[in-house]
Amino acid sequence: MKGANLFTLLTLYAGGNGGLAARTSKHGTHGADGDEPITRNGSSLFLAGKPWKAVGANIYWLGLDENVTPPAGEPYYAPLKASYPTKGRITEAMAVVRALGGTMIRAHTLGVSTGNPLSLMPAPGHVNEKAFETIDWAVWQARQAGLRLMVPLTDNFDYYHGGKYNFLRWAGFNLTQAKDASNPAVMQFYTNQTVIDSFKGYIRTLLTHKNPYTNLTYAEDPTIFAYETGNELCGPDWGDMNVPNAWIKEIGVLVKTLAPKKLLVDGTYGVNKTHLAVEEIDIFSNHYYPISVKKLQADLDLVAFVNKPYFAGEYGWTGTASSADADLASWFKVLEQSSSVIGDTFWSLFGHNVPDCSAFVEHSDGFTLQYGNPAQATQTKLIRRHFIQMSQGVSIGVNETLPKVSCPADLQLRI
Repeated sequence: MKGANLFTLLTLYAGGNGGLAARTSKHGTHGADGDEPITRNGSSLFLAGKPWKAVGANIYWLGLDENVTPPAGEPYYAPLKASYPTKGRITEAMAVVRALGGTMIRAHTLGVSTGNPLSLMPAPGHVNEKAFETIDWAVWQARQAGLRLMVPLTDNFDYYHGGKYNFLRWAGFNLTQAKDASNPAVMQFYTNQTVIDSFKGYIRTLLTHKNPYTNLTYAEDPTIFAYETGNELCGPDWGDMNVPNAWIKEIGVLVKTLAPKKLLVDGTYGVNKTHLAVEEIDIFSNHYYPISVKKLQADLDLVAFVNKPYFAGEYGWTGTASSADADLASWFKVLEQSSSVIGDTFWSLFGHNVPDCSAFVEHSDGFTLQYGNPAQATQTKLIRRHFIQMSQGVSIGVNETLPKVSCPADLQLRI
């Protein structure tokens, strides 16, 4: 079955779930206005001249996974449990975001893919073309679904998919997160020109790649509406927000030179008020574990000093905390009522073990949302109500039935 038909069937089966009409263009089937870039005017985002909200899920595994051991003979790097997700898993995830009323996805491994044999850049200057296949597919499937993508460019951590430590080691700094997270030498990522140039070379490789499904480079494709300087970036002290303005500016200038229509998100872990003066930054962000209305409001108050948008990039959706400050409904209310908030993405979404479809894929961090899991129905319905309120301005009941999204293998059997 062709991917376009598969996605169309998935979204039709979900039924009226995001208010995004599909159409066809020279670059493939996608949501209405899919060839239009997301633009910023002050603290608001727009699509084709109309206000647009960025609401959806973190789906970090779309380009490279760590949760599923593939069948024998398929690519697998056992030391880091790295493998490529199946195309069906990716397609199902897009349909789920649509069913939730989402408009976009924050997707780490569509941009962060360094340092292991299956990654986009296993070693400095070496490009693994095979790694582009799942990234290309994910971008295309998002385009077909009428969804946009926010893509971090590196990570603060030494994860399976790579991050800043790869660039440090490639430049001769023998540093690992396990033993050197608090070593002042980690600042070389932001200050050493050899390291910076290596990172910039990686960004060029990524943004100039042409996707064979769309015939567009990532720089050209409006499906990717924003690049984030990194995920939870900081210095040697956790939460210090020690990311130099000069580094942000240099990376921002490069991204906007290669891709003038992309928005730039400050990937610092927290709102560093000194960054408010960096012209290249379009969107400020923070992460919340657990959610905190007070912390969110403090961040909004900081960003209010400049006329730029705010985005809650990650938050724990479980709503298990007992205090009013960590109440999920109250949290959503603040996001919905703030004029500077342009959206949010919960952490994080997983689906089924496609193509088998017999079970959900499991992840061990305690924040795994599995759409259709009865144990998570209350929070899932609350998230859907919030997304539809943000993206469509429509109020629905918190107990409204969740649209069904069929596993791709089930649909294949019925055709």
